[in-house]
Amino acid sequence: MSYIITTLCLGDKYIPIKKHWLERTREKCKNVKDIVIFDETNISQDEIPSLNEYAWWDIIRLRKNIGLCSSNSIPIVQIDMDIILEKDIQSIVKLPYDFIISTEIGGNKSFPRECSEKLGFGVCTGFYVVKPTSIPFLQKIADNIFNKKYNSVSDQVNIMNYIVNHPHICTDEICILDGIEFHNKKIEIDGILIGVLDFNIITRDPVLSAHQYGNHINVDNVGGITNFIRYFYEPLENLPLTCRCGKTHLGDNSICKHIDMRK
Repeated sequence: MSYIITTLCLGDKYIPIKKHWLERTREKCKNVKDIVIFDETNISQDEIPSLNEYAWWDIIRLRKNIGLCSSNSIPIVQIDMDIILEKDIQSIVKLPYDFIISTEIGGNKSFPRECSEKLGFGVCTGFYVVKPTSIPFLQKIADNIFNKKYNSVSDQVNIMNYIVNHPHICTDEICILDGIEFHNKKIEIDGILIGVLDFNIITRDPVLSAHQYGNHINVDNVGGITNFIRYFYEPLENLPLTCRCGKTHLGDNSICKHIDMRK
């Protein structure tokens, strides 16, 4: 299945990461048709909302991804530049869902908590797959963001609020990828299927070597850009833990509850 990968690169934090991210993504994803980076060269000032609002960039990338999917009629995969891929994502793209999204850290306390407490989990827009059949649903999300229906321009806040405030059916589903069993959530809503990926497919804090397809690492949690780039090239076990408490690069693990996981 042919698909396009996109990412957003705005601000000084991600410019030094771009080269490494592109090389890794091309290395792992052999069937990708193109990799599109949304940056100052293809985002007009008219597309940028108020910079004072948290997640102002979400509406930019969502609209761009809807447009790309509409014009190419193939899946568009949004991957944040702080996600380092470990495997080819082709098998994820081929899953029989109209819209695919990763799981947020925190379970039923995920952001936004008022929604995750109802669903029992949260979604993370650091990784999502837009298929042509999901465009009407996502256009509603984009319209809600623009109109601030849920008092936020965060795509994550708007997707979760839309789900909990509209009729939907949520079920567990076993998924086999690369011979490994994972447990996804399937949400039926507005005539489409949303697949929420097992947390261990695109994993977050603390990142450990397992069977994951991608590591979603907060740049600040590991001590900044220079340390983050090391995660493209060095074994995880030799690097600082990615959790908020595991600051091995600062030489103090006294408050970290994850250190023993590496022993």
